[in-house]
Amino acid sequence: MQIRDVPDNIADAIAARARAMGQSAQAYMLGLLAADARRSRNIDLIARFEGRDDGMHSAPGQAAELVHQARNEREEQLADTTGDCPCS
Repeated sequence: MQIRDVPDNIADAIAARARAMGQSAQAYMLGLLAADARRSRNIDLIARFEGRDDGMHSAPGQAAELVHQARNEREEQLADTTGDCPCS
């Protein structure tokens, strides 16, 4: 793969970043390309699941509250069947 007509200021910036990371410009650019390819695959995977409605959805930070509620419900069910309340 070759990139032609790279402006000097961009080539210099890439070379400086590569040096700062202890890499050749080629290794640095390969890392950038690999990271972009991974992100692209992730975006494609996420797009496959958009619009699906096959599970419970919760708002960010709501998971702990949902777990707490589910545990309380389970404790109540257990208390109903055993006559004991494991909750305090």
